Amino acid sequence: MVTRDVSCGVPQGSVLGPLLWNIGYDWVLRGNLIEGASVTCYADDTLVTARGRDFSEAARRATAGVATIVSRIRELGLEVALEKSEALCFHGPQRAPPTDSHIVVGGTRIEVGKTLKYLGLNLDPRWNFGAHFIKLAPKLLKTAGALSRLMPNLGGPSASSRRLYLGVVRSMALYGAPVWYGALSGCNVTLLKRAQRHLATRVIRGYRTVSGDAALALAGSMPWDLEALVLAAMYEWRGDQRSQGQRPAPREVEAERLLLEEDALAAWRERLADSTYGRRTTGAIAPVLTEWVRRQHGRLTFRMTQVLSGHGCFGAYLAMIRREPTAKCHHCHRCDEDTARCPGLSGGG
Repeated sequence: MVTRDVSCGVPQGSVLGPLLWNIGYDWVLRGNLIEGASVTCYADDTLVTARGRDFSEAARRATAGVATIVSRIRELGLEVALEKSEALCFHGPQRAPPTDSHIVVGGTRIEVGKTLKYLGLNLDPRWNFGAHFIKLAPKLLKTAGALSRLMPNLGGPSASSRRLYLGVVRSMALYGAPVWYGALSGCNVTLLKRAQRHLATRVIRGYRTVSGDAALALAGSMPWDLEALVLAAMYEWRGDQRSQGQRPAPREVEAERLLLEEDALAAWRERLADSTYGRRTTGAIAPVLTEWVRRQHGRLTFRMTQVLSGHGCFGAYLAMIRREPTAKCHHCHRCDEDTARCPGLSGGG
């Protein structure tokens, strides 16, 4: 059972700097609570958690814990907007709380909802983060769509600027990855990949018909679920180091990150080898994937992407999208199919 209290307001006319805030809130956090309850605070967002053998016991402890915290906050001369507070009950199979469940604190009724947003993550009763990704996906697609309008295939920002735009949406998508990675499902991976593919296509200046695997490979953008794995593993590694009383040097942290990234690149390479679409492109990049992703030179142009992807002004592609009656090459009499590998491209026709 968790209860989130929000909007601790400073009395009018008073000035409470960060240091005084920390001192005051330290007193709030260190006070004793009823057994089975605890409190976590970030800025003015306060989270009270309570455990119990059943919902009734957890609710009683949550009510007492919230009342205690609210009382301490008010002693500091602050106010808590109880009407904006939220509550959520975590439970196992067949142990959902009764319908219309709620707790009452200070005469204010706080409903037990189906989701609770805390520090940018939407939590749900079963801790599977389905609600988080359902709400995240439209934001990613909306942002990707807005940024895509800034990146036309011809002209527009440079390659570095395009990668920067991709990084903006990446930061949104991977926020809190160490927390939700363990519950990442196939449906959630699909939601992430949809937004990533949309932006990767714009980064490489490609057509929207380029497959997702090929677009990500050409852009050098590792699938976000694999990047989430790296972030989660790094978080766990740092936690293990701290639990052993160690403080690794920056070079040790970087070395561990590179090792984890190598494992993720190996997993990505296997995916590219098994990809169904864009096999010609992925097959060319997979053997040199690490070098391609980490290269410090070269950039993709509109025409270069057409050659590497095969999606461009070629008879085979134009016939596929029904813009040409046949795939026959107009320049080379030796080829029945005009592709990026046609000798006519190099003047051999």
